This record gives sequence, structure tokens and C-alpha cells, in this order.
Amino acid sequence: MHRRLHGRGALFDVEPAGLVPRLVGLRPYQHRALPLEHPGELPFVVLTGARGLGKSAVLAELRDAYKGHTPVALVDCADEQFAAPPPERPAASWSPLAQALLVVAEQLAEPVTGAGRITFPRLMSGLVAVAAGGWGDADSERIRREVERILLLNESGSWISGFAGRWAGKVAAKVVAAATGTGPLVSGAIEATLESIAEGFSSRRHQKASIWYRTYPNAGGHAQRGLILLSGHFRAGGTSREHAERYLVRALLADLTEAYAGVLPRMQRLGRPLVLADNVQTGPGPGLVEAVLRDRAEGIADQVAFVAGLRGDGRELLRGGIRREPAGVARRSEWTPDPAVPSSRA
Repeated sequence: MHRRLHGRGALFDVEPAGLVPRLVGLRPYQHRALPLEHPGELPFVVLTGARGLGKSAVLAELRDAYKGHTPVALVDCADEQFAAPPPERPAASWSPLAQALLVVAEQLAEPVTGAGRITFPRLMSGLVAVAAGGWGDADSERIRREVERILLLNESGSWISGFAGRWAGKVAAKVVAAATGTGPLVSGAIEATLESIAEGFSSRRHQKASIWYRTYPNAGGHAQRGLILLSGHFRAGGTSREHAERYLVRALLADLTEAYAGVLPRMQRLGRPLVLADNVQTGPGPGLVEAVLRDRAEGIADQVAFVAGLRGDGRELLRGGIRREPAGVARRSEWTPDPAVPSSRA
């Protein structure tokens, strides 16, 4: 374990527990629980420094240490897939952060020891609304490809059985028909998606998720209107897009929170989900970091452990961040955020 990561015991050690095991609540490479540090609100951990100091190696090691034991995702914000939209996708309906959320959720959905797949109905609905804003001149096959990938975020069945693909294909057909019909394109696609959740899932959790967008600003208590507004804000760009993206990040975290809610899920799922993001100084990184820190500062709680890598000292992105050397967090983080400074959550 971490044999190439000299001096990183402050992050990885088991006895006594290092920083990341205390935040995740699991021993590295084991499905054994540890007491959680910061049970109410946890810090957003950012590893800073120059190129070549081992930040990426730490994140890769953390993914390997927790994969299969708790939901874990690793994205490199400098990766080419976040640099520009695919050739057929209009820029108005795509952003590095929206793409990163899709990639993160796909990884977090994988089954782990003692628990099945996590579904993401809130994020799925939001990403369909965003994608639908770029379907004006699209052919039905392109719409089907895009929507099926997003819809699989809401599939709890087995990948092996093929049930996931069959359900997504059925719903995609409804969305394609709505999007290529004579009515309003975006609202038709959104309505078909919400109807499919309502018809296909009877659980209280999925029903709650299908109406979550009622609280979107100016939605007036109507989920479909909330999603139409989100789609419009995203296409508008600028601060309007930033607002929509922040809501998509909130949707991801709300889906994760819901997966751990109730007595039975808590008995099955040990520890916290872990999101690892490298090179957060670029691409989707700044938007992701700011969205999480601002929501936490405003009292919108989540229980996701974030560990990020950032090239440089991070002072521009995290002016109020609490700075520690690794040895200083080996046993306790001694972290208390400033209520008035969102970046002090890092």
C-alpha cells in the first residue's frame, strides 16, 4: 500500500487512522469501518504543490484503496474530454462541468461490497434538460445515443442482465419521439423523462427525486418548469450557466445523500462516497470546487468526501482555505471553517 508514496502516511495510515480514512470512515483496501471525523460537515481536501510532487499518484492510490468498498470516482479536469464538446454537440448545451458530473456519477454508480448501484434521478433529469437544449437540428440517432447514456444513471438493475439497456432504450424512444415531434422540443423531452420516472418507479425515493426541481428558482412548484428554466439558464451562458451548473452539482450530491438515507441503506453502506478530482485549477475544476464550497457555506449539507489535486499554491481559487502540512493532519485535522468565508471549507 502506497509504497511509491513516501511520506504520505498522514493521508493513508490505518493505525492510528490518517486523514482520508477518518473522513471516508473506512480502512484503505478493507471493508471495515472507522469512526468518522467531522460527522456534521467535512472539509474539502485539496493537495497543492508544483508538478511532480505526487498529487496524481495520491489520488490514483486513493481510488485503488476504496474501489469496490465505497462509491468512488476519479476525474482529471485536464483530460481532453473536458476541453471541448463532441463534434455533434453544440457548445450551448455542453460544458466541462456538466460532462464531469456525468463521468463522476457513472463511476459512483458501480456496485460496492454489501450494496447495489446508486441511482441518480435528479442529476439524470437535469442533464437530459441540458442536452435537450442542443437537439434542435439533431437526428434521432444522435438524440438516442446522448439520452441513453444519461438515462443509465437512473438504472439500478444489473449491467450483465441487459435490463439497464432495455429500460433506457424504452425511455429514450419516448424522449426521441417527443424531441422530434411538432411540439416544443425541450419541454417535450423533459416531460417524457419525468413521466418515465413516475411510471417506471414506484419507490418513494424516486418519486421524491422526480419532483425535486419544483424548488428551482421561479419554478412555481412545477418540476417541469424548473427543468425548462435550468435548460434555458444553461444555454444563456455566463452567470446564468454558472447558476444552472451549481444546481446540477447540488443534484448529484442530493442523489448521493438520498442513497444513504433511511435505516436499511445505512446498514448496507459503510463509510462515505469519495470523489477525487485532479488538476482542479483547470476545466471543470474551479466550478466544481466553488459549487460545493458555496452550498456547504449556505447550510446545504452533504456527506461526500472530496479530495482534489491542484497545481500551484491554490491561493487564487482558495483564498480562505485552511492550510496544513501533511504531518499536521496525521491524527486530527483541527479544522473549523469561518462561517462568512466559503473557501474556508477547504
